[in-house]
Amino acid sequence: MNTEERRKILDMVVEGQITADEAEKLMAAADKAEIGETGGDHSNRFLIIKVQQGEKTNVNVRLPIGLARIAKMFIPKNIDINGEPINVDIDEILRLVETEVTGNIVEVHQVDDETGDRTDVEIYLE
Repeated sequence: MNTEERRKILDMVVEGQITADEAEKLMAAADKAEIGETGGDHSNRFLIIKVQQGEKTNVNVRLPIGLARIAKMFIPKNIDINGEPINVDIDEILRLVETEVTGNIVEVHQVDDETGDRTDVEIYLE
């Protein structure tokens, strides 16, 4: 795990986004990924999650692949856009991550009938 990744995790603790125990698990998972314990070389690959509503970006996460399994505990099980539930199978996304797939995994675009606001959700690998 490089210094920048460690710093990001520590910043998440300082901001109260995760606990110290969760940070420890993230760092351990990243260290295992670097030495190849997760199978394959994921050192230069990232899982990107973006949610944008209109011109506002609500979520923009760039996560090293080695941390993808641990990240599952931070992703809500019930996701809805403008009150409409969307089906995102996190386990399927992680399976795709492990099989070295690249590019878009999930892409959802929805327009609210009442307000005309557009919401975009993208999950992809690079």
